[in-house]
Amino acid sequence: MPETTSPTLDIARLRTSLPINRLGDPLVYEPVIPSTNSLAMDLIAQDTARHGTIVLTDAQPQGRGRQGRGWITLPGQQILLSVVVDSPFAPHWLVMAASVAALDALASVGVTDDRMGIKWPNDILIEDRKVAGILIETTGNSSKLTGVVGIGMNVNGSLALWPEIAARATTLEDAAHHPFEREAIIIAYMQSLGAIHTQLVADAGGMAKEHLWARWRKRLVTLGRATTVHQGDHLLTGITEDVASDGALVLRSDDGSRTLITWGDVESAGG
Repeated sequence: MPETTSPTLDIARLRTSLPINRLGDPLVYEPVIPSTNSLAMDLIAQDTARHGTIVLTDAQPQGRGRQGRGWITLPGQQILLSVVVDSPFAPHWLVMAASVAALDALASVGVTDDRMGIKWPNDILIEDRKVAGILIETTGNSSKLTGVVGIGMNVNGSLALWPEIAARATTLEDAAHHPFEREAIIIAYMQSLGAIHTQLVADAGGMAKEHLWARWRKRLVTLGRATTVHQGDHLLTGITEDVASDGALVLRSDDGSRTLITWGDVESAGG
């Protein structure tokens, strides 16, 4: 049988379209890379990355998500990128910014609001199935913090070969029944993320942060659901009532007590 070749990103198109809102230049591309976040962090350590540096690949066999989870690689079908950003604010604002920007990017290619949501804190869902995951890493100190915003999005192809995973995850193509241009989504994502970042940096009165928190909170499908939180071997159960301004999940237990959840694996009824 003839060997099939995976699609590759149109890097020339991306170089022409980026930077946008100060994100996307310089552009670093490798056809296959263990992890875009790891390379971005290495570039920061070598002092060869600045605000706006973007790392892209078509296959990421060692990609990772929150809590060290792996990421299924669909070569040439996913968006796999990390962008370096200055972060003169707490990392949870990057979590919210990246999540909201992902929804904006999906909306730009026709995914309707009623189909999209965020599973706390930053899994992007289409009809309660994960289509994208976000990983935020930071380095530096409180006076000069640099963030790496990584996103992996299942764009084309199918997860049908992995039925157990397909039950809780999907691709855009499977959800919409047609393929998408990855480049268009990347450009839209950079546009939104850059705009939100600019607003946060200039946010002397806190209004931009309040607006971002409200947008992120509005799209959280986790709220109001019976929820189990796995923190290592420790389990917490209850109803997710709200989220605090720092992104912590407010869990009300059966005895009426409330716990602020800042980390852990969250499983909610209905998604």
